[in-house]
Amino acid sequence: MNKCYLKIYLNNNLGDDLFAKIITDRYPNTQFINVSYLKQKSNFKNIKVIKGYMFRAVNKMLKIFFKTSIENILAKKCPVSLSIGGSLFIEGKSGDSKELRNSSNYYIIGTNFGPYKTKEYLESCRQVFKNAKFVCFRDKKSYDLFSDLESTSYAPDIAFGLDTKNITITNNKRVIISVIDCKKKIGKQYEHDYDEMIRKLIDFFINKGYKVTLMSFCKGENDEEAIKRIMQNIKNKENIDIYNYNGNIEEALNVLANSQIIVGSRFHANILGLILNKTIIPVIYSKKTSNVIEEIGFKGRIIDIKKLNEFDVNDIKESELNYKIDISEEIKNSNKHFEKLDKILK
Repeated sequence: MNKCYLKIYLNNNLGDDLFAKIITDRYPNTQFINVSYLKQKSNFKNIKVIKGYMFRAVNKMLKIFFKTSIENILAKKCPVSLSIGGSLFIEGKSGDSKELRNSSNYYIIGTNFGPYKTKEYLESCRQVFKNAKFVCFRDKKSYDLFSDLESTSYAPDIAFGLDTKNITITNNKRVIISVIDCKKKIGKQYEHDYDEMIRKLIDFFINKGYKVTLMSFCKGENDEEAIKRIMQNIKNKENIDIYNYNGNIEEALNVLANSQIIVGSRFHANILGLILNKTIIPVIYSKKTSNVIEEIGFKGRIIDIKKLNEFDVNDIKESELNYKIDISEEIKNSNKHFEKLDKILK
């Protein structure tokens, strides 16, 4: 069996669990090794999780005295090291992928770069990408910053390649609203207006005869707390359901598939909506979403969290509730993330 050190965020987050599902399904004969500092078990039989939180003191000494880490040591013992995930390279965010820079067979896929503030951070990441065997960005704006490097490439988000043949796709008159906690994601100053906007959307859709499901993608990032807060000020809850993702990917995908419209605060709520041929209304809080929907030529309704003073729910047109976009090219090209890994792991 092949062995691969895998850096991935395992915290019952539907978006990252999608990456794990796609890669473990693609390489069933590979044993993936992951170090996690969260008390989280693996939902995937061929991902072995090392409990990093039990070795914090050891890891601290390794970094101080030997300029290495548990991750780096394990990565060197595997023929391949792989980082997979969108927000791996954000300046000031702990847990990016630079600790694997000394791995001789290092691959980075499905990522975007930034936001960043300093030239120093840009150049330090440039060195990481230069030393890697292969880096595949999921948006062109990230790729354009490093396109001069031979190791870099671009392909649409890995989730576009999700196999949907076992998902029951219906057209029930239901709207799924994926909810985030603004305080956790972008700042408490947006929380009140965002929560009010979600409540107005709920009323808007219920008045049009839709049932509404509020969906949490990740308990650890306070999605569930945000839903509770929003629901506190809603008197008539008759046509509102709540779905909290708990690690059962198939169940979550079928919940999303049982709808007509997906209002996506979460990045992958929008990607999954497109894959499942739903109308999507992206709720944007970062460039990672706006970059992708711009690149695919999306012309539907967009809600910008940072410009909610300009948003009026009654401005949403009927045509926007039925807007669809062809993503067949994105589905096909998303496989380019794996073109190098296939030669080693398949």
